[in-house]
Amino acid sequence: MVSRQTIGFWLEATMHSYTQVFFSKNKVLGLLLLTTTFFDLTLGLTGLLAVVIANLLALGLGFDKTYIREGSYGFNALLVGLGLGLFYEPNTAFFVLLAVAMLITVLVTIAVSGVLAKYGLPYLSIPFLVGLWSVLLAARGFEALGLSQKGVYLLNELYASGEDWLVNTYHWFNTTNIPGPVLIYLKSLGAILFQFNALSGVVMAIGLLIYSRIAFSLSLLSFLVAYYFYWFIGADIDALGYSYIGFNFILSGIALGSFFLVPSKTTYFWSFALIPAMVVLTAAVSSVFTLVQLGIYSLPFNIVVLTFLYVLKLRLNPNAKPEEVRVQLYSPEKNLYERLSNSKRYANFKWQAIGLPFFGEWWVSQGHNGAYTHKGAWQQAWDFVIVDEEGQQYRNRGDFREDYYCYDKPVLAPADGTIEEVLRGVEDNTIGDANLHQNWGNTLVIKHGYQLYSQLSHLKDDSIKVKKGDTVKKGDVIAHCGNSGRSPYPHLHFQIQPTPYIGSKTMPYPLSTYLVRENGRLQFTFFAYPQEKTTLKSVETNRLMTSAFHFIPGRTLTFAVDDGRQATHVTWEVKSDIFNHRYLYCHDSGAKAYFVNDGTLHYFTLFEGPRDSLLYYFFIAAYKVLLGYYHKLQIQEQYPLYLLANNGLRLLHDFTAPFFQYMKAHYELAYLTIDDDLSPTKITLAARAQVRLFTKIHRETRFTFEIEDSRFALFAVEVNQQKITARCVE
Repeated sequence: MVSRQTIGFWLEATMHSYTQVFFSKNKVLGLLLLTTTFFDLTLGLTGLLAVVIANLLALGLGFDKTYIREGSYGFNALLVGLGLGLFYEPNTAFFVLLAVAMLITVLVTIAVSGVLAKYGLPYLSIPFLVGLWSVLLAARGFEALGLSQKGVYLLNELYASGEDWLVNTYHWFNTTNIPGPVLIYLKSLGAILFQFNALSGVVMAIGLLIYSRIAFSLSLLSFLVAYYFYWFIGADIDALGYSYIGFNFILSGIALGSFFLVPSKTTYFWSFALIPAMVVLTAAVSSVFTLVQLGIYSLPFNIVVLTFLYVLKLRLNPNAKPEEVRVQLYSPEKNLYERLSNSKRYANFKWQAIGLPFFGEWWVSQGHNGAYTHKGAWQQAWDFVIVDEEGQQYRNRGDFREDYYCYDKPVLAPADGTIEEVLRGVEDNTIGDANLHQNWGNTLVIKHGYQLYSQLSHLKDDSIKVKKGDTVKKGDVIAHCGNSGRSPYPHLHFQIQPTPYIGSKTMPYPLSTYLVRENGRLQFTFFAYPQEKTTLKSVETNRLMTSAFHFIPGRTLTFAVDDGRQATHVTWEVKSDIFNHRYLYCHDSGAKAYFVNDGTLHYFTLFEGPRDSLLYYFFIAAYKVLLGYYHKLQIQEQYPLYLLANNGLRLLHDFTAPFFQYMKAHYELAYLTIDDDLSPTKITLAARAQVRLFTKIHRETRFTFEIEDSRFALFAVEVNQQKITARCVE
């Protein structure tokens, strides 16, 4: 007996083979596309059979089920099957040829994807073109194949189906006073699935609108730009409508404006700007293909999109606009909202995390482009000292090195690395003196990565604990603060540089995960540049917090959940995927919550699954958590909007989102109570998630954590006047 899992696999693989035509995984769109192909029963069956054969071939060849499930091998096969079903009458010879065509298409799909993947490029519909052209050219000598008359007597075919409403609807859409450009847009949209009528275009447009407002707007606007450019240059737009190649403009608008590139004003501009080039290319290629009596189909779309994406990869500035989608979520809106959130959340994540090189609180006595020595090519550096409550760096009169609070304090490795250079043996200066001959004093240079080094200078004589070539971990004590070199008073000089030499030119580089004290309160800072005359504090983790959030693969957490109506048990398991990305998996709902834990900070990155599950609420509540306890500390963050805003509220906003946003999703975490600072047994945190419409709070969800005995003793949710409580029973 076929298992439910197997049935689910084939249903998804089939449905995604339809949705991938529009770069989507939306099931509603897939159902509407499938329905559209069955406006002609024979055509619909041919397309469906082609998908099944192609996926069976991919499975038989041993390719990853994940890609088969996503429709990666099926959508080109679908297009080939629809095309052949349109041109030829179904008979024994046809079905044999269909199977051969599927083998060609699948092999070309695998081969082309392997070649283009080296350049980070998609294969688009190249396998469809090769598969269909091969059969059309070869079949001219196959006498067993009969040419189809489909489309010639379409109304008779529809009438024969016995559905009068279908005939009437088709007749209305093709005779009513729909504006010419819109009518040709609908026919061109339908032509993507070899349906040459406006009714098919309407159904597909509805599916496209449900899938993505951004993709829908780009499909229509890109086509209208092409339509009016044809009119402007005096070309025969009726010929465009007759040959049904207008879908090239539709697909290129969606691909470049919203799928492969993050939707923005820039992507809209380039989607439209490339249309004239595609018009010229379409006319030129059509002239050549006419000689061999072949249609060009989606060839212009493939050429323009692949060329443009390849050109973008040659840019020297990786942050230049338009911006490529880094993690594909198969939704233009999700891609956009993730980018808007991550541009702030991960603004400097292209760099390795480098933290503060000390314990406790220090004061920035000189920052970038400082008043004394941080000038010119060495301006991106910091000098750190310790000051008391009155702002003094020393006790007594400060006549001796030992009077300075920072003198002889431990200096830490700011990140994992290898000791690249060591300079030792420089005596500490008396207060007020400076050694100009040995400017940097006792110094360490640590290699953290390619063209990434940190330098710590003016260290105490005889305090360096490492030698060249040693491996160090973040937080290791490697020396002590001193007063050597050009240092009239004890301080720690710290800089980031691209080369391994002592005294190298500096480069701008943000420091990660520290606290800033302002007006007596601590403010958490993730990646930023410490400013002069500010007090910084390195993060000290809390045992209860680190234990509670110590999610290692194999760990399970079981919660007793009460939502006021029923009591249930929910179990989560910590897992990791083939890319070593860790996530929490809910056995009850199938939800996944991906996360990162660097030992100091826990933060969630991606959620998959139902939005009413306990894991979803935990994902929202623990979106970013510092693993130390600081009373009344608040952590704020911006969610991707799609995580919180319901679809109805977000519909209109989706249309404007590439240009401006008037809705935002806001996260805030507060550290409320701890029962004992020295030996804590219980910590309470509170979080809230808000959807803000302009400046007004539209919706708010509140959360409470109680961490006790190194576990989540209580997790409570208040949403829509309902309270959900979950107690960990692991």
